[in-house]
Amino acid sequence: MQLACLMLHWRRKGPLWSAVMEASLCIRTCLWLVPACIPLLSPNGLAHGTELLPGARTQELPHGSGALTWAVHLNVPEGLASREEELEQQADELARTGGLVNLGRIGELKGHYLFTHQASGHRERGPEAIRRSVEALFAQHDSVRWHSEQKLLKRSKRSLHFNDPKYPQQWHLNNRRSPGKDINVTGVWERNVTGRGVTVVVVDDGVQHTVRDIQPNYSPEGSYDLNSNDPDPMPYPDAENGNHHGTRCAGEIAAVPNNGFCAVGVAYGSRIAGIRVLDGPLTDSMEAIAFNKHYQINDIYSCSWGPDDDGKTVDGPHQLGKVTTDWDLQKGTGCTEGHTGTSAAAPIAAGMIALMLQVRPCLTWRDVQHIIVFTATKYEDRRTIWDANQAGLSHSHEHGFGLLNAWRLVNAATVWESVPYLASYSSPVLKEGRTIQQGPQALEVTWNVTASDLALSGMRTLEHVAVTVTITHPRRGNLEIKLLCPSGMVSKIGTARSLDSDPNGFADWTFSTVRCWGEEAQGTYRLIIRDIGDGTLTLGTLKQWQLTLYGSSWTPAEMRERQRLLEEAMSGRYLSSDESLPCPPGLEISEQERYTIPANTLKMLMLLGCFAVFWAIYYMLEVSLLRNKVVFNLACPRFPACRWPPRAGRWQSVEKGTDTESIPLYGEKDTEGVEMESEHPLPSPEAPESLGEEGSWSPQTPVPPSSGRSPGCREVVHLGSGYLGRDLACELLVADREQQTC
Repeated sequence: MQLACLMLHWRRKGPLWSAVMEASLCIRTCLWLVPACIPLLSPNGLAHGTELLPGARTQELPHGSGALTWAVHLNVPEGLASREEELEQQADELARTGGLVNLGRIGELKGHYLFTHQASGHRERGPEAIRRSVEALFAQHDSVRWHSEQKLLKRSKRSLHFNDPKYPQQWHLNNRRSPGKDINVTGVWERNVTGRGVTVVVVDDGVQHTVRDIQPNYSPEGSYDLNSNDPDPMPYPDAENGNHHGTRCAGEIAAVPNNGFCAVGVAYGSRIAGIRVLDGPLTDSMEAIAFNKHYQINDIYSCSWGPDDDGKTVDGPHQLGKVTTDWDLQKGTGCTEGHTGTSAAAPIAAGMIALMLQVRPCLTWRDVQHIIVFTATKYEDRRTIWDANQAGLSHSHEHGFGLLNAWRLVNAATVWESVPYLASYSSPVLKEGRTIQQGPQALEVTWNVTASDLALSGMRTLEHVAVTVTITHPRRGNLEIKLLCPSGMVSKIGTARSLDSDPNGFADWTFSTVRCWGEEAQGTYRLIIRDIGDGTLTLGTLKQWQLTLYGSSWTPAEMRERQRLLEEAMSGRYLSSDESLPCPPGLEISEQERYTIPANTLKMLMLLGCFAVFWAIYYMLEVSLLRNKVVFNLACPRFPACRWPPRAGRWQSVEKGTDTESIPLYGEKDTEGVEMESEHPLPSPEAPESLGEEGSWSPQTPVPPSSGRSPGCREVVHLGSGYLGRDLACELLVADREQQTC
């Protein structure tokens, strides 16, 4: 103020005495204004030295004055609500005792007050003496529960500073010229959400991973080159200098910040991989492989390409596929300003989804879709018509559900619980064979979906609605196709196209819409087809069509509750406090395909099984007969196969009738069933004719025991349903003879 007065003085021209008088008057005025300005310069404005209003924020400390302040917690007596005034008086009395000023209660903390030292002006003690006396007072006072001297804390705003030269031009990240026309990502970055722990793969014409903006975040384990069949997705320069699309997309997603080079990625903390597939002949199988290559590593697949978008081509993923920064090669500088359109939009969306997955890794693709639908914001361009559907969701044919907003997406992800399982319903293929009239008339067909139709899947609310049609028409671009959901929501699923003169119409072509998202699935669906031609061509025909619904068991009330929860999370309190729902344990996905048993192996196993069953039945039958003491009398003389050839050693003694050995297939406990009395008398040694034919043996002609056994020992061993008669069985009997005792 004094400076302002002096400046006014020197601008005036006049006699010296006049100048002196003006200076004197100005000084007096300034001296009067200084006391009036003191309350405004105090920490609490006009309320300095008085009780703070209820709900006031924590008081600020006097800056630059070196004032001593203390936060004091007084003992709060019971029944505080009725004794608040008494507590205030106690604080004032304590302040006066210590020569302090009570600045009032600290915010809403009951019993907490802020005291500051007030300079008296005469013989003021030093800060250390004041500090000691005040600390001693607080330590000895019965009503002081806790106290702490306040220190100036060093705090800085969480602001972002990037030294990347192209960052100020990245209007989609931080639009300072038109606030609100960006993806609102800076607040997410300030809370350290940068896509850390998430891998995004760019399926394109390759990724030059040696670029400075990409190299630190490059993921070689998630990359592959399907064109050259090797792990390196490095693009190959061509004559047109055209294989840079994938590198630019990768930079949009994960360009490293603060390296003094080019730009900043949406999810600059994420990992980036590349799958090279567009630099050569492309087939359906190659597309399918590209869409799931290294799926154990890659979380998000960014594919900002497709069929020719020329207004006359109708194409899309075929049966198997239904699974920023620039390169510095050739003339490239490693940075570009010419990457625009949908090629740039898809990688930006992939980067925002990476931010979502950092805070909640268990989000599914359907969870991401629901969050986008619930959090997208309207974009007003004065030409777009926004329609609100039955679920209260706004949608336009030009902008869908609106702009993706990184702040809203990430905050919603922190509190998101997975949606119910995907339910679907398909109508039968509806044969029509009806002619499509030219405008203003139109062909309309309907199909009613009843509650019983949806009962099996449990579907209540819609997500996607698809219509598959077969239409013949001499000029496909003249057709206009609309679908009306039961609520009456109209979707232009097929618009007229002036450049499309294809005479083949649509053959099992599927259109889909999301404009009925969240609406009830039950009701009548109407398909309206109109020919906008000039009447010079023959009329088309709707051969057949089929309706397919995709949704979930969510009720409309449950969807509204979820929307309410998301809006509550938009304050950022869950994100700022690092609070997020834990991911439930999931099933591990095998990295290898299941092993399938070949047909020949199955046949062999069946034969072995039949063989095992046969012998099991035979064994059980044998055991049963043996337990019932059923003996089969098989006379070996009738069977030449039972003849025993002469052998040396102990086996010859068996042939001569001097010994016999046998072992049963089934043996009961102990040896009671092994040693049995013969039904026939033992022949004498002088009766060799009892042996029958040479080399034969039968249960009717048992041989006497060998000389090594007791003379009274006689045995006949039953062999179940017969007796062993082949060489192998006899060898087993002889080998085991020494272990048996009578």
